[in-house]
Amino acid sequence: MRGEATTVALVSELLDGLMGTRGHDSLGVPLFDKERMEYIWQHQRKHVKCIQDPPGVALYTKTGELTKGGVRLPVYRCARGSTSLESFHLHLNRFIPGTSANSLNFQLYLLEGLHRWNQDRRCAALATDPSPLRCYSGELLHCVNLNYEKLYGRKVAPEFCPPSRYTGELIGVQHLFQQTGQALQDMNPDSETTSQLVEDHDELEVAHVEEDGIFLPLH
Repeated sequence: MRGEATTVALVSELLDGLMGTRGHDSLGVPLFDKERMEYIWQHQRKHVKCIQDPPGVALYTKTGELTKGGVRLPVYRCARGSTSLESFHLHLNRFIPGTSANSLNFQLYLLEGLHRWNQDRRCAALATDPSPLRCYSGELLHCVNLNYEKLYGRKVAPEFCPPSRYTGELIGVQHLFQQTGQALQDMNPDSETTSQLVEDHDELEVAHVEEDGIFLPLH
């Protein structure tokens, strides 16, 4: 990589060009809002260092060159592996069913999708056969393994590795809300808010059943 300072300078040069006359379409209409782009770049340039190679480690290796528009461009291969990352971005869009979701549901869909993705990628990375158990619940698998091992001396899913202890990292909507000063609804299953939501949901289901003239026990 070119380094943080060089990358910032090159991106700034590119944006300046696109926000000038070279950034107009065939009718002379600007493709970018200059004021908005300047504001975004001012706040996002701090993240440039996140895409740099670690000190002393070259993650990008030049593999060749190609010509586009009469310009010779270098071709790099990333040691991180680009195929799985690009595939992840594709699946990330599919984690959320439908076209809209409130903040809490969006966060839950995202976390569930990430967990499933990590479980599948772990098996692929270790070159192990997928588990015959069609279950993504880490808590359930850990409990089943623990109790089964006590009784029979072996695990049902030996390939399962329980996740590390949570240390307070924020992800997805939680991270976004922290930056904007908002608070995401409490997701703790033992919280009073969650208990009240479950109770309200059960009462609503009972009301719908009674409207149809049929009473079915919910539990």
